[in-house]
Amino acid sequence: MKKTTVLLFLALLLGIACTQSAPNTPVAPTLTQTPTPTPAEILSKSGDAVLALKSARFTILREGPPAVFNAETGMGFTEAAGEYQAPDRVSAKVKVTLFGNVLQIEIFWLPDGTFISNPLTHQLEAAPADLGIDAAAMFTPEGIPAVLKTGIQNTTLVGYETVEDISAIHIRGEADGAVLSPLMAGALVSGTLYPVDVWVEKSTYNLVRFHVDESDGNGWMIDLFDFNAPIEIQKP
Repeated sequence: MKKTTVLLFLALLLGIACTQSAPNTPVAPTLTQTPTPTPAEILSKSGDAVLALKSARFTILREGPPAVFNAETGMGFTEAAGEYQAPDRVSAKVKVTLFGNVLQIEIFWLPDGTFISNPLTHQLEAAPADLGIDAAAMFTPEGIPAVLKTGIQNTTLVGYETVEDISAIHIRGEADGAVLSPLMAGALVSGTLYPVDVWVEKSTYNLVRFHVDESDGNGWMIDLFDFNAPIEIQKP
């Protein structure tokens, strides 16, 4: 009996020693995974990024025959290159067709009105109320931001691509002509869904490229770049 008690006592001491000398077992940290944004969420973030811009440069290209934006004169749009200064200043050099000729005009959308250069005299004049093209509308909350946030349906992730040296997310969807037409010189038809491709910069969600296909093979492409560059727009 005495021997048994001694053995039990030694076993207890040995167990305590082993417990004290055993290294602490590391506890694996709990990892919380950040969910990947859906294509619709990425587009919404891009809409917010456009609203947050202080400035940018842009181009608008008409793919196909010129889009007539002034029924009275038959003036057609072919392309534009311009600048945006938040919140409401835009200037652009616009190439148009008129009576078979290609002309370049300059348009200023400013807080005190819209002004256009006369293609004959090159003097700046107040633009007619029915000018038919409004590049400044792209940057208003109802413009590109609204299209990106709520206007594109059936969105899918195409992949990751490089656009003008920018790593971008490519998303495809559809949008009604009623939503897109104000951005495309009024050339699209309300009630018709048009295929839309959008490229968004991965790191900032800035909109890099916006493309619309028409059923007849024509299309529109808008590129944005030089985000938040030092741009100041004044009427000459």
